[in-house]
Amino acid sequence: MRVISAHELFETLGATKLKALTAKPQVMTGLPALDCLPPGGGFVSGAVHEVLSDGRQAHLLPLLIARAAAEQGWVVWCDLNREFYPPAAMAVGLNLSRLLILQSANAKEETWAATECLRCSGVSACVVSMDALTFLQARRFQLAAERGSGIGILLRPMQAISQPYAAVTRWLATPAPGKRNVQHEHLKLIHGHGGHIGQSVLLEVSRETNHVRAVSTVANRAGETKMDAISA
Repeated sequence: MRVISAHELFETLGATKLKALTAKPQVMTGLPALDCLPPGGGFVSGAVHEVLSDGRQAHLLPLLIARAAAEQGWVVWCDLNREFYPPAAMAVGLNLSRLLILQSANAKEETWAATECLRCSGVSACVVSMDALTFLQARRFQLAAERGSGIGILLRPMQAISQPYAAVTRWLATPAPGKRNVQHEHLKLIHGHGGHIGQSVLLEVSRETNHVRAVSTVANRAGETKMDAISA
């Protein structure tokens, strides 16, 4: 793991001995109940995926995608507010030797750096928080991801649900009641042509063992949730 500035970004990527691999068409998190929801049965590379939440705590999905993408190249996590917590990433299995934490001077610089990261074939995933996003910026992110063949993961506030986007999939991430030693997060696919739109999974993380599992949920007629299948 390295913490870098936007000015150090290209020097770091250029100096690495990590080969730029051809990204797989789909990135799989290893949790079948989650991987079956997006179009094609996985998270398509060369594209942008959005996660919308009420706060900055809903980071399980980005971490799971980054964990899988790290097998293909660098993972860049943009950390403008200096809030990223490496132990949490390591706990769910993200290879920190493939992780670059990008700390930019301001939002404008971060947007530029994230776009350049997505254009780089050595970057398999780039995670960035975007409170406001124009359609032009969204298209630039998507075109950059197509060129670099990696995955862009945009973390956006819930109120951005009606704002412009150019993402292949969009997800709602909300906290769910858990237990003292178990963290729960509810994920719902709200956009993804060909995917299971409207369906949800419950992500469960053991605070003792850091084991992650996904539980598919099916809403019944009373609006309740039924645990349907469990996959590790």
